[in-house]
Amino acid sequence: MKKENELWRSIVSCVLIMALMFCSPFEALAQSTTGRANVLENGTQMILRVNENFKADNKADTGTINSIVETDVYSADGTRVLIKAGTPAYIEFSVDPNGSWGKAGKICLTHATTKTIDNKRVSLRLSSCKNGSSRLGGVIVLSVLLFPLGLISGCMKGSMPKIQEGTTFNASVMQDVTVE
Repeated sequence: MKKENELWRSIVSCVLIMALMFCSPFEALAQSTTGRANVLENGTQMILRVNENFKADNKADTGTINSIVETDVYSADGTRVLIKAGTPAYIEFSVDPNGSWGKAGKICLTHATTKTIDNKRVSLRLSSCKNGSSRLGGVIVLSVLLFPLGLISGCMKGSMPKIQEGTTFNASVMQDVTVE
């Protein structure tokens, strides 16, 4: 009796599994995967390469640096190129100026923009800061060795950072973008 019950349970389980396999909405699953061929997903990584040598001015400032997308960027399912390598990109920067007592300047790169193959704007997130060189050590040494005349060395400023042509930065897409 026990073996018969187990046999019937096995048969019923097999029938239910087969029914689910044939009655499940395969078309809906297929449509959702084909729709992903046109989606540039939030968080998609890309590399931006700077096109020019850049040195910030000695004042608080913001602006853009010209760059390009280094490699092709693919759709969510990996079947279609949505941003081609060589597409122009613009990196937004903000500058913290250098100052007296040897304080170094700083450039922070936090956002960028580029375009897809159908000219839709894509916002990118960057997280990079570059510091210039500080001259605080030199100011302290001169101040101590040549006191009180060495206090004039407090007027020495640190340097501003430079970004060389060819420097690369990692960026990621900030929101999903659907491409036609």
